[in-house]
Amino acid sequence: MRNRGWIGLALVAVGLAVVPLLVEVLDLSTFYLVFLSGILFWTAQSTSWNILSGYSGYFSFGQGAFYGVGVYSMAVLFGRHGLDWLVALAIGGLLAMLLGLGIGFVAFRLRSLRGEIFALLTLAVPFILAALVRLSDTIDGGQGIVVPVPEFPEALGSFQSFFYVCSAVVGVFALTVAFVMERTRYGWALFAVRDDEAVAEGLGVPTFRHKMIAIAANGLIGGVSGAVFGLNLGFISVEGTFNLTVPLFVIVMSVLGGRNHWAGPMLGAVYIHTLQNRLADSGFEGWSLIVLGGILILLVVLAPEGLMARMRRRPWLVSGALVATLLGLGLWGGWGQPVDWLAVGLAAAVVVAFLPSKRRSGVTARARPSAAERLYEDETPGERGRPLVVAEGVTKDFGGVHALRGVSLTVSEGELIGLVGPNGSGKTTLVNLIAGASRLTAGTIAVDGTNLAGIPQHRVAHLGIARTYQIPRPFSTMTLRDNVAVAIMFGRDPHGLSEARAAAEEFLSLVGLDHLAAEYPGKVNLHERQLLEMARAMATRPSVLLLDEALAGLNPVEVDNAVRVVRRIHDSGVAIVFVEHVLRVVNQLATRIVVLDHGVLLAEGDPAAVMSDPAVVSAYLGKEGHARSH
Repeated sequence: MRNRGWIGLALVAVGLAVVPLLVEVLDLSTFYLVFLSGILFWTAQSTSWNILSGYSGYFSFGQGAFYGVGVYSMAVLFGRHGLDWLVALAIGGLLAMLLGLGIGFVAFRLRSLRGEIFALLTLAVPFILAALVRLSDTIDGGQGIVVPVPEFPEALGSFQSFFYVCSAVVGVFALTVAFVMERTRYGWALFAVRDDEAVAEGLGVPTFRHKMIAIAANGLIGGVSGAVFGLNLGFISVEGTFNLTVPLFVIVMSVLGGRNHWAGPMLGAVYIHTLQNRLADSGFEGWSLIVLGGILILLVVLAPEGLMARMRRRPWLVSGALVATLLGLGLWGGWGQPVDWLAVGLAAAVVVAFLPSKRRSGVTARARPSAAERLYEDETPGERGRPLVVAEGVTKDFGGVHALRGVSLTVSEGELIGLVGPNGSGKTTLVNLIAGASRLTAGTIAVDGTNLAGIPQHRVAHLGIARTYQIPRPFSTMTLRDNVAVAIMFGRDPHGLSEARAAAEEFLSLVGLDHLAAEYPGKVNLHERQLLEMARAMATRPSVLLLDEALAGLNPVEVDNAVRVVRRIHDSGVAIVFVEHVLRVVNQLATRIVVLDHGVLLAEGDPAAVMSDPAVVSAYLGKEGHARSH
């Protein structure tokens, strides 16, 4: 699969390289170079947008800002001050990248600035830049800037050939960046952020760093592409640069083509630009937005994952439909021009992509040796009883609500601690604090001697803390194998994508899910999703595993199976703290019980002794818990 991707990218690059030769040999009009340059411009811009917004899910309307910075950098530095156009291009890309880093530093530091808030923030940036450019005589002053034709190698012939070559270089560069990110830890960190950022951080993903990389790449490519496009405009104005055309079209192209694949935005650019061109050539330019909107609505309803996902299911048939249509119309020669043939061929490819098909499951059951015995075969167990987590005087307030008040707890090697108490007693709050997902109001928590104060959550995971959630929170767009692979890639012993995928089935085998490795979370039941949570948590190679009601909602048979899995994990050398309301399970598993009531540590110790404590019976067992224990 990796080789096929590189071959596809190489074919795109080679195909673009031979286009000028074909135009010259076939004595075609320079219209085709202009047409392809437009596709390449939109490919670069939409791919740039997709690296941030498609990969990480941070939906941005700020593409026009990066594009505008690139355009005006070229206009001012080259057009007004005579700086070399290559230098102006590089500066335009760097300035756009710095703008992206500035936006990211503000937005990504504040967790609340995502979703529609992030979209609105980025929407405001182009308007602010437009006002600054209009007010500043140094930049524009509302007069506009003339951009002369740059000097270029005579071997390229015409300016349109030169512009095409520049557009092709930037387009291929953008596709290469997207391709590499999709196949490395950088891209998979963003995919995890897109599906559930809090979970990704808890698995060890340094989310802030990877989001900054994404928005830097977004800005750099968008700025360079804008600077190249500025060479072709001739005259630059505020109104023609800082408008909603670029941000809206890159969103449409990426969504139409598919945001989950590096070539999706390119596919969307080909379809949208070709359709626009044909509508304009046929005298329907005024209808283009209406037609585009209608087609987009139809395709989004039929294929919300994008055209690329549809076409990848039957690549040979889709490619055959496109090639056969082009050859057929070309040999016939009785209608239209090559661009018309391309438009018909693209339509035929879409029809073939949407034909109904029987999909076979990619799941194959096979016997695999248990991974439990060799899960930590490269580690020597430490001395039993060594403290791993020490919490002292832990207090957590939510406004006027005291969730925890002065709780102290020690988790040592080899322990399997049952954390129980009535609803609202502070159990999940304590789990969140130990996992680094929430900050203390007072007190201290240390993991293996390291105080957690001020430490980001992903570093807490690297200290050896892993957790599951009351309601399973898998990465919905990833298979079970890739859910676990992300944890391996960013856990205490990080690996590359291929190694992580190979190792993922070891952990799926540990919980009995290796036969479902190729399935998606939406296709498995609640019990299997909860087992996936355990496998994913274990893939970070923790020393302490926090299970937050991992058995909730299961039937008795599933509960018994989950208990066996928990014991298997504990036998591998991992200390476990589990929150549970089913006291039968607590009695079966726990080596020590800790009871919370109204945020206060009520009792702890041997299960039999704690269960007979009058205070515990009064606060917990005497009511609902007593009924559940029978």
